[in-house]
Amino acid sequence: MSGYSGVAGDALAAAQQADWNANGMMFSTQDSDNDGWAGGNCAVNGLGWWFYKCSTSTLNANGNAAWTTGDPVTDVQTSRMLVKFH
Repeated sequence: MSGYSGVAGDALAAAQQADWNANGMMFSTQDSDNDGWAGGNCAVNGLGWWFYKCSTSTLNANGNAAWTTGDPVTDVQTSRMLVKFH
């Protein structure tokens, strides 16, 4: 389910490779592997995020934040995540 709105592009759905498309995935953490990668846990390095088979979109990557949508990559300076509960 896509719910993105904004001007940066939807990096969870507009992945450069199909294996990086994380749209609709559950949130993964080090102790809760919810990604689709059979080879391990994408969040093993402390990167809690929505992953399919890992990806190029991680906003909480300890200095390596990325939001890649196929456009030229721009360094992420700041980010803000809002969660809406239904």
